[in-house]
Amino acid sequence: MPEPFEIKVLVAHSDPLLSAGLCATLRKRRDLRVAVRNTESTVSRSTASHCSSPDVVVADYDSGLRITALTGAWTDRVMILTHIDSEAKICHALEQGVRGYLLLGCGVEELIQGIRSMHSGGIALDPLVASRIADRMKQEALTRREQGILGQMMLGLSNKKIASNLTLAVGTVKTYVKSILSKLDAGNRTEAVAIAQRRGILGEERRCLNGDAGGITAMLTPAPRSGKGND
Repeated sequence: MPEPFEIKVLVAHSDPLLSAGLCATLRKRRDLRVAVRNTESTVSRSTASHCSSPDVVVADYDSGLRITALTGAWTDRVMILTHIDSEAKICHALEQGVRGYLLLGCGVEELIQGIRSMHSGGIALDPLVASRIADRMKQEALTRREQGILGQMMLGLSNKKIASNLTLAVGTVKTYVKSILSKLDAGNRTEAVAIAQRRGILGEERRCLNGDAGGITAMLTPAPRSGKGND
């Protein structure tokens, strides 16, 4: 029987070397009891059998999201440890209920404190991740038309060519471009494109940009669990 103060941690990271390092590091802490998912298998419902009712699950980005989708009871227990710092990707993970998001390269103590924070019902965010969220919440979202024009800008097209492609007047395109620069706080088109790429505004993650900032705020509000093991 584990001691009452022990935190049960399931390592479900897809990188076998990183997974081994995490286990070796976490097992040095007396208040952590660590189990690991078979790195040769994919994340599935059978993952649950590797650690009975874990308090915190440490996973890579894709595995973390699959776990939240397959085991809804673990949603608020998933900590993603990844190199992905795209604002849209971060936003998507938080919208799925993930409450821990750290970037590779974080310190051991930051990881340990993050696990303890999540165990007590709090959150664990890398400083850069918190900065990405702050950027998203303080900046006005682009309209669908602006997103479309930004996509054309990312292809290096001129206002005249964009106007032709979208059947708009050149003056109208110029107005949209000006609005895009303002919303992205960019000094020119090149900077706007760079900001959009960093934030992951376009592509399959585009829907995240128009998400309700209030929803993100609600997810970041600590919500202590009613009790361990309530699945």
